[in-house]
Amino acid sequence: MIPPTFPRTRRRASPADSLAPRLLAAALAVGALLLTLLIPSSPAWSSTPSQASAGSGAVDYFELSGVIDPVSANTLLRSIGTAEASGSSVLIIRLDTPGGLRVPVTGLVDRIRHATVPIVVWIAPQGARAAGAGAFVAYAAPVLVMGPGTTLGPPIPVNLDGKPDTGAAGAYLRAMRTNNVPLDAVSDSTAATQGLVSFRAGSLITLIQNLNGRTVTVNGQPVTLSVLGAPLRFHKLGFLDRLLHAATRPAVACMLLLIGVFGLVFEFYFPGIGAAGLMGGGALVLSLYGFSVLPTSWAALALVVVSLILFVPDLHNGGLGLPTAAGTVGFVVGSILLFPHASPALALPWWTIVAGVLGTLLFFISIMTAALRARVARPPAGIDGLVGSVGIARTDLVPDGEVTAAGSLWRARTLGAAIPEGTRVRVRSVVGLLLLVEGAGDSQTTAETPSGEAPEA
Repeated sequence: MIPPTFPRTRRRASPADSLAPRLLAAALAVGALLLTLLIPSSPAWSSTPSQASAGSGAVDYFELSGVIDPVSANTLLRSIGTAEASGSSVLIIRLDTPGGLRVPVTGLVDRIRHATVPIVVWIAPQGARAAGAGAFVAYAAPVLVMGPGTTLGPPIPVNLDGKPDTGAAGAYLRAMRTNNVPLDAVSDSTAATQGLVSFRAGSLITLIQNLNGRTVTVNGQPVTLSVLGAPLRFHKLGFLDRLLHAATRPAVACMLLLIGVFGLVFEFYFPGIGAAGLMGGGALVLSLYGFSVLPTSWAALALVVVSLILFVPDLHNGGLGLPTAAGTVGFVVGSILLFPHASPALALPWWTIVAGVLGTLLFFISIMTAALRARVARPPAGIDGLVGSVGIARTDLVPDGEVTAAGSLWRARTLGAAIPEGTRVRVRSVVGLLLLVEGAGDSQTTAETPSGEAPEA
């Protein structure tokens, strides 16, 4: 007997066929735009670094901006090792940070103080600051330079997680205090007056010109810098490291959480090639990393997630109900309580909460509701004729999955036991665009043909 074949008939496209991809594309575009605005980019002049060979006496340059987290701290340590191994003339660290987060400050300080390459910490550009762990990094360098309009300190709290600063970091601060290191924030002019900085520089060119010919102490030995005309070599975070570093910003972590939930919900209701699911899963992984580094209240985070789930029931009711109201209130409360003990530098911006509420309402009440209405408004022509036909399970039905019937891919649900992938199934009824199927045994199976006749023997 010839195996049953399936006609390649096309079902009439429903409005959801064209609407759902457009809505998904719009959601992806909005999410990408938000992340583009939130994730800082490197200066244009550092995008094309000069390539210096090992031992060429290059000037190495590394930007340490934002919260000093484990990713950026490890990259700094690698940059110091690379500069030492290549025989660089000097390593310049441009610093702009509110402090550290879950980083071993004393390890950074000891590495900088005992480095065999001259290290210059440059607090720049205008408006930059070096507070908390950043102040420790600045004071540890043999040469400290500040740009105009910048701030140094306060060194306490060392980390921004709200925990008391104790142990070796506090002892090191007390040792620096004997050298009249201030405990309060000081401006660049005040720091210059008090002798806390070597000099002030507003540009990289000015910085290099003032460094040339200067004698500094490196690991207990005097070294005279010769940097004029030396090639520049820029050290940057890799792509994945940039993503992880950006995810430790509270606003970015929250936006990634929303994008992740939106992507998974969209994929659940409109299964296809899996783009929305992959996007949602990746965004959730990044957001969870960010929340694990940030001083997050996990109870508040759970409240935010539950609040987002509360928006789902009203998708089927087609209006604003009590679940939506409860979800909105829960989302706002959970967002406010996400970082209860963190430093003000890690406070969740108010605009993030407002954007989150508006984005969630837009996604569930407008985008998803419109897509679902379009999906069931006009069933494909001839869908009732599928009842009694035979198809193939394209995924495991446990109990939901996908089957091919009448030449098209359908969502299906088994009426009995689980059906493995590749098994023939018989359509027993249709609910909306969901096929209710059961396994089709060899003795019962008749393949559908364009004329409705049984297959040839």
